[in-house]
Amino acid sequence: MPSFFFCRKFCSRRRCRRPSVFKRKQKAMVQIDHLPQEIVEMVVSFLPMKDAARTSVVSSKWRQGWANYPRLTFNSETMLGTRKGKVDCASEVEQNKYKMKFIENVHAVMQQHQGFGVDEFLLEFGLDEKDAPHIDNWVALAASMRMKRLVIDLSGLSRERKIAPGKYALPLQLLDDIGTIKHLRTLQLSNLSLKPLGDFRGFVNLTMLELQLVDVAEGDLESLLCKCPALERLALNACGPFMSLRIGHELSRLEHLCLGDGTLVKDSQISEVTADMNIPPRTQVGNGYKDTLQYMFTGLPSALPCIQKVSLNIWEDIQTMEVPKCVSRFMNLRHLTLSMYLSVHWKFDILRLVHLLQAAPFLEYFELTIDELLLPLYDEDLIPSFPRWPHDHLKTSSFQGFVGNNDLIALAIYILKNAESLELMTVQTTHECHLMVAEELLRGEDP
Repeated sequence: MPSFFFCRKFCSRRRCRRPSVFKRKQKAMVQIDHLPQEIVEMVVSFLPMKDAARTSVVSSKWRQGWANYPRLTFNSETMLGTRKGKVDCASEVEQNKYKMKFIENVHAVMQQHQGFGVDEFLLEFGLDEKDAPHIDNWVALAASMRMKRLVIDLSGLSRERKIAPGKYALPLQLLDDIGTIKHLRTLQLSNLSLKPLGDFRGFVNLTMLELQLVDVAEGDLESLLCKCPALERLALNACGPFMSLRIGHELSRLEHLCLGDGTLVKDSQISEVTADMNIPPRTQVGNGYKDTLQYMFTGLPSALPCIQKVSLNIWEDIQTMEVPKCVSRFMNLRHLTLSMYLSVHWKFDILRLVHLLQAAPFLEYFELTIDELLLPLYDEDLIPSFPRWPHDHLKTSSFQGFVGNNDLIALAIYILKNAESLELMTVQTTHECHLMVAEELLRGEDP
């Protein structure tokens, strides 16, 4: 009886047991291959190119994500795993080995990459005319990918050789694909040449064009520009020399122009110009102009009547002290920035800038930056003076790298005396002695 009662009681307890309400649930295992294709492609797009390529071995889904990688960058770091400087400074034998390995790796990547989702295609390696078949093949494949930005920079391998290789000649007809014409927005070319355009149709939506160390005939460049009606920014550096470059009404949207090596411009509605003259120009800039400032005085106002902002980087050996008369004025110029790289050995008259200011009656901002300027220092008896000339619209003036030189002091005093609407003048010096001179003279002249 007792035994029966015990068993019954035990069974009753078992029947009354209820499952726990707080039973812990098992976590669901998320497989990386179960992610949607669009998520995979987004993840891959945020990875560096080398890491993105490694994901292609995970599965077919990730391989497709790599195939649609939006930025293809081919340089010494991505293709060779080494710095560009190491490749450039290697021996000629080592450079050839690097080049062969680079070409092999680029071919492998181009075979893996298929989709039309490429935003950028960058080729940055020291190649030349002997490598034309490979480059042509890559450019043609890139054109089929409907890219938005194309960069080809073939500079490098700077070690001197017995025979300098010729530049690669890019046939723009390779880009004459309807998809490329519609989608390409930015084209940047460096250290190559352009073949004659022929029947090339142009880029209808290209907004930015940069050419550096590009050999191109003057007529071909003007023809190319006429076939880029949406162009907004144009940069030309060491692509001449051109006697003149005519930018016609076809480029009605062009607003920003960056020039180097004395390139001249005519007939344009451009509102902003940046000219880089850091390389000492030849004896003639073009069309008989002796130096950049002479062109500024006589050529630019009539060539660019709508110009509002000018930035010039100047490093020049001025052979004459004569200041040319302004044939016309900058009636729309509002912002003028000059950066000057001069030394005591250069024959340059700083006071020529006074005449440039007088040619811009509506100027509102003037900035002058002096870099390593070694000029005779302050002599109170030799500070030049000028007749009064109204600059009623000049509100801000800035001197960077100011030194206690008579001509610079005279230029600053001229602005203080004639700019009646001046709200701020900034004078930044590099040495305390120059600061003392500036404070003593300029505060005495401040009305």
